[in-house]
Amino acid sequence: MSEIKITKGMIKEQTTKEQSDKIVANQCQIEEEPMEVDEIVECVICMDIVQNKKTLEKCSHEFCKDCIEIQFKYRPQCPICFTAYGKITGTQPDGHMEINRDKRQKLPGFVEKGLIRVYYSFSDGTQGDEHPNPGQRYYGTNRTGYLPDNEKGRIVARLLRVAFNRKLVFTVGRSRTTGVDNCVTWNDIHHKTSISGGPENFGYPDPTFLDRVLEELAAKGVTQDDLVEVSEDIIK
Repeated sequence: MSEIKITKGMIKEQTTKEQSDKIVANQCQIEEEPMEVDEIVECVICMDIVQNKKTLEKCSHEFCKDCIEIQFKYRPQCPICFTAYGKITGTQPDGHMEINRDKRQKLPGFVEKGLIRVYYSFSDGTQGDEHPNPGQRYYGTNRTGYLPDNEKGRIVARLLRVAFNRKLVFTVGRSRTTGVDNCVTWNDIHHKTSISGGPENFGYPDPTFLDRVLEELAAKGVTQDDLVEVSEDIIK
């Protein structure tokens, strides 16, 4: 059997190959490790580096202490996720609200017979400092919304009453449907103003409507925790 001679070149070649294998292995290891998310250091209110950091208790979002304290004086709500940190009140003018049942009618898309009618009435009035044109007249309105008379529909009806009490359901501004300024108009809490016709006609059926309204109410700080403020007797 012939003797194999190990030369310096062979050692160098083997060493180079081992080093190359280690580099590839390290690269694979780096790629498999999860990337760390950088800590948020910019305050979304002042758009500058966070100073004297304040972390909100419920949602854990972080802001400059001074920025979030000023924000909460005007609106006690996280500006990122809209979690409420107190009662939010709106600019709705004085008005009237009634909630009653109609057991004879049935809404398309629901098995239950009966519906809940939510009626709002606002007279003409004068705008206050919280409105777009203080001192000018605004035009009132009458609106009716419809809900199914089931468990979730009754919850939504009661929460709408809470929102109405906090002046959140309407505001004064430009009507999105007529384009008229200085009138009482909806404030981003959607209602079904028709019994039928589907979403394109502001009616039923619309399977996700109640869930969407609950989300819109929550964005204004009105959640099922607030049901204690109104009893089921509010629905006549």
